[in-house]
Amino acid sequence: MLCRLPNHSLLVPRTSTLCSPQQAARILQPRAWFDGLRKAFSTRTFAVENKWWDQSTVAVVTGANKGIGYEIANLLAGQGMTVVVTSRNEALGQAAVGKLGQEPSASSSKLQYHPLDISDAASVAAFAGWLKQEHGKLDILVNNAGIAYKGNVFGADEAATTIATNFLGTKATCEALLPLLPKPGGRIVNVSSSSGVLRGIPSEQLRARFDKPSGVDELVQLGDKFVEDIRAGRHKQEGWPNSMYGISKALESSYTRVLAGQLKEAGVMVNCCCPGYCSTDMSSFRGTQSAAAGADTPVWLALTPQADFKTGGFYRDRQLQSFT
Repeated sequence: MLCRLPNHSLLVPRTSTLCSPQQAARILQPRAWFDGLRKAFSTRTFAVENKWWDQSTVAVVTGANKGIGYEIANLLAGQGMTVVVTSRNEALGQAAVGKLGQEPSASSSKLQYHPLDISDAASVAAFAGWLKQEHGKLDILVNNAGIAYKGNVFGADEAATTIATNFLGTKATCEALLPLLPKPGGRIVNVSSSSGVLRGIPSEQLRARFDKPSGVDELVQLGDKFVEDIRAGRHKQEGWPNSMYGISKALESSYTRVLAGQLKEAGVMVNCCCPGYCSTDMSSFRGTQSAAAGADTPVWLALTPQADFKTGGFYRDRQLQSFT
């Protein structure tokens, strides 16, 4: 892989050698001053000629206490809207809101915090109730919260936990908050991953089910089957990959397409995207681009004018990608 980093070509020393993603990541493990330069060069501007939002616009970002979620909240706050930051850890979430409030971009925005564990039904219900009482509506939902086990961890229980958060938690959050979204005009952005593209699944039969599921119930069944096949020691024979995170993101991306189909006539945009391989806690800070760069495409999708209606897509670097 060439040591060429998106949006950072001016910052990386010229070299004629090849390097691994890990070596490239070490190039981007800077001192504090270099991190500022990375952030400055990592995002593009957002067109405002068709600006539809103002301070009354309400955006919710899950898992926003750090990393990509924090940067998504920061970019949305920079647009002068009301941004609700959520996280499982209340102390870290409150600290993130305090830090966001000191960002120059947040001067014209309104920042709020509320705890939310998307894998906990009671937490999701409590958040939905608070949001309805506090604002009575929701314009933008960015489902960023997610987990990934590090190292070679692989097992049925871990797979169930990963799916419960990355897919079922995202699904539960969408279902709970959907009544608050304007129709037309609501926007849902699911932060997925290229790890979930279907060509990573060995079984052609399984790929076909992910590509064209009969509905959400079939996706839930696929998640259950993956866990059961791991527990029974037959997941390889059944054509599954050794990637709990990848399958959870395949489920999330496929769910995005199903939900988009259900809400298309109502005028609600539902898309998912890959933020890229970012230097965050989830990647053990080995990523080849900054969290701020990873936030660009989710925010671009969230700010899409209704006149440019797009739904059911999987995007990376603001470009439509193949899900298969």
